[in-house]
Amino acid sequence: MAEILTQPVTAVKRIPSSLLAIMFTTTIFLSATLLFSVQPMFTKLILPLLGGASNVWNTAMVFFQAMLLGGYVYAHLSSRYLSLRVQIGLHVAITVIGLTFLPLAIGSVAVPESGTPTLWLLGLFAATVGAPFFALSANAPLLQKWFSLTDHADAKDPYFLYSASNAASLLILCAYPILIEPALRLGEQTSVWTFGYVGLIILIGATGLLTLTRLKPNLDTANIKAASLQTLSFRRILFWLMVSFIPSSLMLGVTSHMTSNIASVPMLWIVPLALYLLTFVIVFARRPMLRAAQLRPLIPWVVLITLFVMFLPVLSALTIIAICLTSFLIIALYCHACLVESRPDTSRLTLFYIVMSLGGVMGGVFNALAAPLLFVTTFEYPLVLFLAAFILPAHIGLMRPAQGGVFKSLGLLLVAIIAAFVLPALGWLPRMSGIVIALIVFAATLPLNIRRAQSILILATLVITAVFQPGADEDTIHRDRSFYATMSVEAKMTPLGPMHSFIHGDTVHNFQLRAPEFRTRPASYYAPGGSFDRAISAVRKPGEGMSVALIGLGAGALSCYEQSGDRWTYFEIDPAVISMARNPDLFSFLDDCAPSADIRVGDARQTLASLANGSQDMIIIDAFSSGSIPAHLVTREAMTLYRSKLSNDGLIFFHTSNRMMDVTSVVVRVAEDAGLASRFIETEFSGQAASYSTESNGLLIGPDSVLQRATAGDREWTRWIPSETVGVWTDDYSAIISAIRAKMLRNGRSEPIRSTD
Repeated sequence: MAEILTQPVTAVKRIPSSLLAIMFTTTIFLSATLLFSVQPMFTKLILPLLGGASNVWNTAMVFFQAMLLGGYVYAHLSSRYLSLRVQIGLHVAITVIGLTFLPLAIGSVAVPESGTPTLWLLGLFAATVGAPFFALSANAPLLQKWFSLTDHADAKDPYFLYSASNAASLLILCAYPILIEPALRLGEQTSVWTFGYVGLIILIGATGLLTLTRLKPNLDTANIKAASLQTLSFRRILFWLMVSFIPSSLMLGVTSHMTSNIASVPMLWIVPLALYLLTFVIVFARRPMLRAAQLRPLIPWVVLITLFVMFLPVLSALTIIAICLTSFLIIALYCHACLVESRPDTSRLTLFYIVMSLGGVMGGVFNALAAPLLFVTTFEYPLVLFLAAFILPAHIGLMRPAQGGVFKSLGLLLVAIIAAFVLPALGWLPRMSGIVIALIVFAATLPLNIRRAQSILILATLVITAVFQPGADEDTIHRDRSFYATMSVEAKMTPLGPMHSFIHGDTVHNFQLRAPEFRTRPASYYAPGGSFDRAISAVRKPGEGMSVALIGLGAGALSCYEQSGDRWTYFEIDPAVISMARNPDLFSFLDDCAPSADIRVGDARQTLASLANGSQDMIIIDAFSSGSIPAHLVTREAMTLYRSKLSNDGLIFFHTSNRMMDVTSVVVRVAEDAGLASRFIETEFSGQAASYSTESNGLLIGPDSVLQRATAGDREWTRWIPSETVGVWTDDYSAIISAIRAKMLRNGRSEPIRSTD
């Protein structure tokens, strides 16, 4: 390649303009396809290591955004200081180096037992997918820069190629869960990806050679530099950062909200990212369909409505998610339209992409790295929504060099945020006092920059955000946030005495009546007579101890079902949950019922392997994050692991209560695939028991003969007929949409056990 590049340009036959544009578009299209298919594919490889936590995706996004920034910086520096020939040769070489890391695989790695494996995860990404991703990330700005040097009619405005890049990214993200994931196993996906990467190397080399044949007249190919650089003000760069930061942060905020309430699977991660890319496709098109001025009046209203449905939930969770996604789409469209309308000429093209990428990285770092340290709730999402309502409608001020009112108002806004949110969160100021101070400070910003009608909307968002921020309830006695989730404990008085509730994400998972006569009585799903009680009683043999592996510790309520001679092992991925369960001031189940409980930290798919094969009489799967289920615990491979640990007459109990998905049908399909029978139970409570119990359902799974003996005489056990829309989940495939659709259609059902069954 180096020898070819040193030959005179005239040695290569000149090609037509149409072929030149097709070659550039094809190369960028393939590059973007590889770039955005590797994100869900590689992240899915890592899921079983970290319990399916949604923060895996947020951390992955930070890594990928940082690598994009690195690729953009490399593209900027190489196009600024290297000759075109050297640029082409260097970029082909860097892309070839990435080939040595393929096919993608993570091998055997040990997950740290600390509660925050973020840095470890970033290192794993860097060591495995970093080099090829870096090479891919530079293609969009670098190839656009090369195209701008040609004599093509569109060379003066090559930004349309960025729209093509994002169109390819959007297409592959939509195709991944619908076409790629169901059709190809992960190993096959990585092989196809490797072949595509090799093809891209060939295309990059060919595109570089074609560029040399179509350079603008009078360009020195040995030292191509911009003759004159467009002057950019600090305000303009700050504006680019702002309108890049906000949609990037909101994308991860919406993702966390969705995955903590439905399921932590790539399909749901892809939706906000796909919308994010769609906005680039729309606004970077040659003829944009929308302009910033058309969207600007909607921003405060969109934010206000979103905050209202988040903090005052009167709609279903799916409707709230739809509203959040719609508001994110509108805000992102507005931000990216502002970017396009303020873009520089081609002399500053690569710098523009660097600043835009830096803003995206800042949004990712804020959500995935800074927010878990700053907030004990997922407060970053409503906070950035509020910032969008305040800043975006007034953004024109940032583009006016003579106006200083915007900076004064932004400074006062920062003071208001600290008073309303930060100081109360640290316990240094009463919450209502902070809100009053914030309102006074906010009033001082009104004459500086914002119209009166807009001020009323922003004032409303400030009040709603501050008053109804997550965790602001005065009954909250404990709040914590880890890599895996947010959690809190609330204390309330009931007719049966004081009660502590364990809230994981936004779902109440358990509670304990604190009066001495009730302390050792499990409550909520785990109450006597409920599905867990029935399942444990079905497996227990009179007069014999039993070995039980429990996946998901929670508040520790199930420890009160331990009896003398039992051997229970608890598996919990989140050290923060263990600390809460061991604190008798919060919950005393473990302290009262199993003070020497064997609790093992880590994802169950990893730690359960340490148990001896055939050693367990019962395995209980009760691992939920907020309202979602870790998909990798309900797969064919997971079931194989569970079976290997069971004794000959051992059984598995799955807790399948879920408000959005038909988890029961999913588990039945996996059980049938393994050749196992299942029995379904759904329990309700009445009278006094209803005040401390929660309706629950679950499946008892095992060999048919064992299952029949265990459930004989208890008519509460029924047969579950799974929904036809649900198939067998595997580590390579989990059809989340089918499970949600089955829940909506309610076409999975229970039937009584007939005597002939």
